Amino acid sequence: MKSDLHTDPPARVIRRGHLWLLTLPFVWQLGMAPFINDVTYKPFGLPFPMAWQMAGVILATVLFAIVFELDRRAGVQAEEEAFMAAIANSESAQAPAGHA
Repeated sequence: MKSDLHTDPPARVIRRGHLWLLTLPFVWQLGMAPFINDVTYKPFGLPFPMAWQMAGVILATVLFAIVFELDRRAGVQAEEEAFMAAIANSESAQAPAGHA
């Protein structure tokens, strides 16, 4: 007998190899910090580490948008909608009678 929470596997395999891109902002901010702290260059009059972090925020935003778009093209949104529908169906089947 199958569990109520069990769902059938997706009809196709969704490739999400692009998720490694999400590690780049961490490498940018934490991995490069020891090398950036001693730079004396001051772009726009700001200390270089501050400018580096501001550039990292922009980089992270662009990467998140790219990963979001790649997920959308891979069909992750359809998979998520099917998963949420399955959860809603299982919750409505488990709801006690008389409760809305």
